[in-house]
Amino acid sequence: MKRTARIAAAILVVFTAVPLFAVAAAENYEWPKAGFVTGSRVNLRSGPSTSAKAVGRFGHDYETGELVVTGKEETGEPFPWYRVLSHQLGEGWIYGKFLFVEETDSTVRRYALKIREDFGISPALAVKMYGEPMKREERKVKLPDFNTTVHIVDLFFHGHNATYWNGALQAVDIPAGFMGFGDIVMGMDAREALSRLGAPSEKESPERYFYIHERDEIDIMFDSDPEDGGGRVTGLRYRRVVYD
Repeated sequence: MKRTARIAAAILVVFTAVPLFAVAAAENYEWPKAGFVTGSRVNLRSGPSTSAKAVGRFGHDYETGELVVTGKEETGEPFPWYRVLSHQLGEGWIYGKFLFVEETDSTVRRYALKIREDFGISPALAVKMYGEPMKREERKVKLPDFNTTVHIVDLFFHGHNATYWNGALQAVDIPAGFMGFGDIVMGMDAREALSRLGAPSEKESPERYFYIHERDEIDIMFDSDPEDGGGRVTGLRYRRVVYD
């Protein structure tokens, strides 16, 4: 599978041992899921009720992009309320009448959503979870193929780095340490890690595997070729793929 043009920077993950490339045994997270606003002038509220304070409002469905849905509350109304994360407005609740919640059977997709929840889909949410970064870098980059300019923010935390494009999480990189993507963690046995995701979409080398689903990509790096029967996870990377 040929790799298409990608623009961004990085992330990575671990859990139970099964033979290499067995059917993926990733933990079946019910949450998070992807959500998409269906309507215009939709309120994001501080709680699951129309009486809760509106913390923001989505203008049009085509402007909101993908939301990360982290939970559901049944209140006896015709539709449930969903707790969501938005890179534009932060964290809050949307009434289910105005939200399409996507179901997926893709293991890569489920891990990608978990990563977006765990590492902060906006710089503000990342700082809320991890505190102020050790270093912050900002720049604007013109993308001629897309005839647009993006505002890029890089946040360097203890244990991971995160990159944001126009305020939305674009990439996470775990170059060392103890963190992980869900139950795929640094230092994990290679065969155990690969059992979570199954056969890779492609390999750049015997020690670097790529898992791609539509716009999501997870890379796993090992200290030796897993097919030789050993090895440990030494790096994890996540990115949103940009196609030309």
